[in-house]
Amino acid sequence: MKYALVCISICFVQVLLAQGLDLGTTTYTPTFIANLSVPYNETSGLAFSNDTIFSINDSGNQPMIHAMGSSNGQHLQSWTIQNAVNVDWEALALGPNAVFIGDIGNNAGNRNTLDIYRIARSDLTPTTTNLFAQKQTLRFADQPLSGLALNAHNYDCEAMFFWQDSLHLFSKNWENLWTRHYVVPMAWQDTLIANPIDSFFVNGLITDAGHDQISNTIYLLGYKKELSGLYSSFIYRFINANNDCLASDYQRIELGSTLNLAQTEGLCMTGANKGLITGEQIVSIITIPPKLHFFDFSTIAGLPAQGNSDIYFYAHILYIPQSVLSEFQLLDTMGRSAIEWKKGQNHQDLTNLKPGTYILQGPHYRKTWIKIN
Repeated sequence: MKYALVCISICFVQVLLAQGLDLGTTTYTPTFIANLSVPYNETSGLAFSNDTIFSINDSGNQPMIHAMGSSNGQHLQSWTIQNAVNVDWEALALGPNAVFIGDIGNNAGNRNTLDIYRIARSDLTPTTTNLFAQKQTLRFADQPLSGLALNAHNYDCEAMFFWQDSLHLFSKNWENLWTRHYVVPMAWQDTLIANPIDSFFVNGLITDAGHDQISNTIYLLGYKKELSGLYSSFIYRFINANNDCLASDYQRIELGSTLNLAQTEGLCMTGANKGLITGEQIVSIITIPPKLHFFDFSTIAGLPAQGNSDIYFYAHILYIPQSVLSEFQLLDTMGRSAIEWKKGQNHQDLTNLKPGTYILQGPHYRKTWIKIN
């Protein structure tokens, strides 16, 4: 069959600079609900409706949707998708009339196309056990056709939610720890070519995403490898997103170690500033069972942004008062210090830095700067 390549009606403009204010980084400890049973060992995507959590497992598992109680994590029911294949199911989203399964994982870098399965929402009933789905295929416009290495590239994807009659996908960048934002329609035919419309340096790996319709806030869940070799989980929230999405004011919330949370792969919103997180089982020196946690960020106020008009980039010079210099770092996208400050002056010459993306970070302050040449 000959497939036409269909482009979505969004101009190919990749925004590299988040324009929102950095509201700072804070910490929060989610509330433990339960260790989950075997059907959720590799829970990798969540959706929520009427006190029920819907979940899927990732690669190597059957093409099934599972349901559990939101208050206790108890297994309620499972449905098999008869005409689907679980290559690497990583995300789940609910639209008004449909359920979307994101077969979009690409850890190995060997997939040039990805699939999203669409199921009628009305089919998920207590009396049905088998479902049938419509498969929709897409390809990232900016992805190379070959040459991607296992867990060392920027074209994996595990995060998706439904918003404004569209599906929003966020990449998991193993190589540079950014995420890219793609928007695709609910339904299409042939192979759709998805262009990135925005990107953001998250300093970690994004594993799921959610949209709080009440406060119009976007949430990105992820984890990061620390210097100790252990992993910690975090959430970014982009407040009052409107049409700005990743260009909205933002805040990073550190959730703690995956030793406590398990490998955080699933996120769904349950109310204003409230949601649920699942972590898939970790099998290593010790075995950590899959877990369900609850969070309520209504108690976390956005920290006041501390803008400073005395700090700015012009050409290859960073102007920054020497009185605050010791509180700031200029980092590359790997989180490494890019320059040693010259003290006793109110500017820093960045001419000798290699072209690339850098982050100026200080107390409740984060600004991205791109050196072109």
